[in-house]
Formats: sequence, C-alpha cells, structure tokens
Amino acid sequence: MTEGDQRRTWLSRPVAEGDSIALVEALRATAPEGFRLTVGEVPLCAPIERRVAVDQTNVSVVVGDPEQVAVVVKWSEPPFTGPHPAGERLRRLAAAGFRQTPALVGLAEWRTADDSWVPVVSVTRHVPGASDGWTWCVGEARSALGVEDVAIPGAPVGATVSVPGWASRLGELTAGMHLALSADDGLVLAHGDYHVGQILRDGSGAMWVIDFDGNPTLSAADRVAPRPAAYDVAGMMLSLENVAHVVRHHARRQGQVLDDDVVAAWTSRSQDEFLHAYGDLAGSRFDRDQLEPLVLDQIHRELAYANQFLPRWRYVPLAALASRGLR
Repeated sequence: MTEGDQRRTWLSRPVAEGDSIALVEALRATAPEGFRLTVGEVPLCAPIERRVAVDQTNVSVVVGDPEQVAVVVKWSEPPFTGPHPAGERLRRLAAAGFRQTPALVGLAEWRTADDSWVPVVSVTRHVPGASDGWTWCVGEARSALGVEDVAIPGAPVGATVSVPGWASRLGELTAGMHLALSADDGLVLAHGDYHVGQILRDGSGAMWVIDFDGNPTLSAADRVAPRPAAYDVAGMMLSLENVAHVVRHHARRQGQVLDDDVVAAWTSRSQDEFLHAYGDLAGSRFDRDQLEPLVLDQIHRELAYANQFLPRWRYVPLAALASRGLR
C-alpha cells in the first residue's frame, strides 16, 4: 500500500468494505506525512471483516475471526477537531499497565491546522464473548426485578447470566482506571462519558472499559481538561439509576407493573456496592460531596441531548428528575 493509499484509507468516508483490513495491514508500515502511529502488538488476523451493528457515533468493524484472533477497528466520524482526549488516555493506561481496557493494537492520529493530534482510527484487541453494558447491566436488573421475559431493544432476552458482585467489580475497575489516569492537584484525566454502555463484560464477569473520546456534548478543550474523580463516578451512578428506569419503562409497556420501592432498592443497592468498592481503592482522590451536583448536571445534559437528538430517551432523564421531586 502506498503512502497516498494509506492517507485515503484513513480519511475516506464512508468506510468501504476492505478498508479496515487494509488499515490493520498498514499498521506495519510508516505513517504518511501529517499522521502519527502508536503501534502495539499487531496480531495476524484472518482477512475477514464484520461491521458492528449498534447505534454509535463512530463506525466499528471487527477484523479477523472472533472465535480465534480478531481486532476492533474504530473509525472516528468527522469533523476532526482538537484537542482530543483518546490518544493520551490510551497511552497513559497502557504505560501504567492497566489491563481492563482492550489492548491497544494501533492508533492513527492526524495533525490538525491548530497543531492538535486527533484520532482518525483506533485498533484494539477484540474481547471474545463480551457484551456491552446496555445488555449485561439491563439483564442484571431485569433478573433481579423478576422481569426476565420483558423484551428491551438492545438487550436480548436470556442473553445475560447474573454475576454476583458485579457492582463491586465495576467500582474496582473505575478506581483502577482513575489511579492510572491521576493528574495534578487530585484531579484525573477522566473518561468523560462514563456509563454502563462503555463497559464490556464476558461470561466470567471480567470487565473492560472502552471509548475514551469524552462527552460529545462538550467542547474539545473541556473534553481533555482534567476533572475531579467524582465526574466519572457521577456518570456511572446515574447510569445505574437509568438502567432501572429503562427496565421499569419497558416492563410497564408490556403490562407488568413494578413496585417503585423495589426498583429504588435495586438502584440503591447497586450504587452502594459500586461506590463502596470504588472508595476503598480511590481513597482521598474522591470527594463524595461533589457527587450529587455532578449527577444533577448530567441529568440536565441528558435531557438537553434527548430533546435535540434522541426524543425516545427523554423518559429516562425525566424519570431521574421525578425521583428527586424536580420534574
């Protein structure tokens, strides 16, 4: 592949068949002018690809045989503006030996006119048998609340086996991530868009955190800025609450009425286990007094986003406000 071919592949839109295979092969070459490569161990993958069929901001393609050796190629959507948080955070996690994110195989970044590096495409190892958090966590809530047969879009019935202690494992993962991303003055290089959908889990209960692009509703400068550890913690606390709202909403639509106190008890128990495990490891880096204001800020951001881009999600932030007597 020539230098010009590489540049066209990395910046082409839309992503065409074969582009992801070509990109994995190009990781063994020299980056063309205007790009830089961060390359880890590049596995030999079968030249087959499958696009990931989920609703997401980027385009992701699995290259290789998922039952043997495969990688996930994630193509970022333009506009490519900087600065961008992903590159620094992924390199920091790798340098710190943090192993609860899929191993970084390669990262191609492009230098913008303002001299910022932004990711055009990233390649990580495929985690066999893993499901995303909106499958496994909704499954946990559905099972605990006795509504296993309620069909929820994106969470197939029977797809998740309950794993004891999952919320504590999630807290430990989060603390480990923050320890690896510690910055000055007690701040962290936050994940920035931290919710259950960013957590993969396999059948054994092992977890991996993905997607360090930051909150897409924030400016580029805000996405890279260090933040209190409570920022990510608040995002996950609200996300666990949102899971319960989603399960209750779909159960009601299918004729099952869940007791509000039972739903609230599941939410509180899951949040408490997550927070306790997180606090045990994070220690003084975490200021609990910052938590609820950040949760409220996140609720209002979700409502604004739903009003503008995703109306079908409005019921979730509205339910969160109602539970606080603010609706």
